[in-house]
Amino acid sequence: MSGIFQTLLGSLAGVVKDTFFRYVTLLLPGNGTNGAQNNTFTDASTNNFSITRNGNTTQGTFSPYGSNWSNYFDGTGDRLSLATATAFGNSSNTVEFWFYPTDSAVTYRGIYDSRSTTGTDTGYGIFQYGLTIEVYGNGLKVATAAAAFTANTWTHVALVRNSGTCQLYINGVASGASATYSSNLTSTVRVIGDAVNTAFPFVGYVSNLREVTSAVYTADFTPPTSPLTAITNTSLLTCQSNRFVDNSTNAFTITRNGDVSVQKFSPFNPTAAYSSAVVGGSGYFDGTGDWLTAADNAAFQFGTGDFTVECWMYLNAINRINGIWTNGPASAGSFGFYVASANVLRCDYYGGAGVAGATALTTGQWYHFAVSRSGTTTRLFVNGVQDATNTSVNNNTTQKCMVGNSFTTEPDSPNGYISSIRVVKGTAVYTSNFTPPTSPLTAITNTSLLLNFTNAGIIDNAMMNDLETVGNAQISTAQSKFGGSSMLFDETGDYLTVPVSTNMSLGTGDFTIECWVRFAVTPVGNGQGIYQLSNGYLNSQVRGPGLGAENSTGEWTIYHGPTFTQSTGNVPAINTWYHTAIVRSSGTTKLYVDGTSIISVADTTNYTDQYFVIGGWYSTGFLFNGYIDDLRITKGVARYTANFTAPTAAFPLS
Repeated sequence: MSGIFQTLLGSLAGVVKDTFFRYVTLLLPGNGTNGAQNNTFTDASTNNFSITRNGNTTQGTFSPYGSNWSNYFDGTGDRLSLATATAFGNSSNTVEFWFYPTDSAVTYRGIYDSRSTTGTDTGYGIFQYGLTIEVYGNGLKVATAAAAFTANTWTHVALVRNSGTCQLYINGVASGASATYSSNLTSTVRVIGDAVNTAFPFVGYVSNLREVTSAVYTADFTPPTSPLTAITNTSLLTCQSNRFVDNSTNAFTITRNGDVSVQKFSPFNPTAAYSSAVVGGSGYFDGTGDWLTAADNAAFQFGTGDFTVECWMYLNAINRINGIWTNGPASAGSFGFYVASANVLRCDYYGGAGVAGATALTTGQWYHFAVSRSGTTTRLFVNGVQDATNTSVNNNTTQKCMVGNSFTTEPDSPNGYISSIRVVKGTAVYTSNFTPPTSPLTAITNTSLLLNFTNAGIIDNAMMNDLETVGNAQISTAQSKFGGSSMLFDETGDYLTVPVSTNMSLGTGDFTIECWVRFAVTPVGNGQGIYQLSNGYLNSQVRGPGLGAENSTGEWTIYHGPTFTQSTGNVPAINTWYHTAIVRSSGTTKLYVDGTSIISVADTTNYTDQYFVIGGWYSTGFLFNGYIDDLRITKGVARYTANFTAPTAAFPLS
């Protein structure tokens, strides 16, 4: 897939679908209630406590729920490894996966390796080499045809050994010559994202990697369009969950190395649009003084009775205390639940006996954490598995409530996301191992507090980001292109920021960033920034992609790489809706306004930046005054490659 496509829409049961939705990394339809922002939090328990925001805590649609996931490898020591897996032996077998390479340099990139050491015939080493796939064993080399796939797109790869003959399939089509390979494959070692000698790191995403000890495909086939399942003879199934886990019946242990991360960027389109009831949301805490409080109340005083505190948590950093919930501050009788700087889960009864977990925690994946006291026994659970216990009797007498904090007066706010945090007084919800919840929590009996973080006003329907509404950026029903509302910015400190994420990096591939904009003031002499991808938020850097109207002339202008280009004589009028699209297709970046190209430049920039701001560019001196509606980023796809008719309806939500 390259820049030869315009937006293609399909239809399913009468609902318009976006064929390329799996490539959408941000979608802001701007629909909502007048004045809504992302800084008001709702307690869904029957107590309906008023929640106070501290710092710039925000919320959005990134959550642990759903089935479309991948793992991202940045090429600097990242890999997943298994010390124990199933040897293929002499059997027929299949290794398949989806991958999205962000680098097409002619060098070896190890995607998968089942050899005990390089140069042996104990397994397979599957490598990306430029735009081909090559498989090595001792005496084996199987390769696809040249230019078998495209970088910066999702590609399905299957290596099948059927009765001693190996064949590679790319997107379901046999590619390259087959080869005979009947060796007894004895290795039980596995490495994903590198070779076993750690010399050939992969750069990009891997999703739904499955090993099967039989030949799943014996002729050309249609690649799967939904997450893989553990079919008969499946021996490994991974890179498809909200955490690093083997979903085969073997449940092999997977070790994360480097900073491999779980991402909600996958090769599959969602089956339905975002629903708060199904997908929920999360609160984003940036580690610099963010936390939430409710007023002191006896509902948070556990005494010596049963209780449970639980949540999902995704950490960006651990090398300090990351608070989850406390009824502190530090004083006799208070309780705290947090991730300790020793990278383990911990709960403490201040002045009493605490409990420290044994599981070594990492960043870049979702964990379900729970502390539950039944009688005199306090239990810690990580992903539903009991991690530690304590049988000391502790009387909890304090009544405060802080989410994203621990005991200290200097807030131990986490750097990451918390989802579905529930405090239950009077019930030990978990007393033995359990399956972590797969949908947002509900207010069961005795629930004192429940935050599912679904009260954001400006949400990402791609379900990947929690946006911060800085200043007075908000939803407005005064103007809209579609849907009855849009996002309003008034040029006085208002803008949106997207938390840093690899999904914002556009790399060297094609992309499309498009939205509708309506200026409330003339940009002539008052430069207007609409959005910018950079190495910081509004940090006075000319980086891109970025869109705005230049200060002196007011002309449409784009940032691309370290420079900018103005259109000639094209100045946007006020109170007029314009469809804008910055599109890179095969090394050429264009700006389309209402479907007509007005800027075209050569652009081979490797866009590695991850800070995306909406409602401004360059600095706070160039913020936007007006409305933005239906903003969408499509990573890896040039939706428009020639002049086109501007969209006549809102973008599909799935």
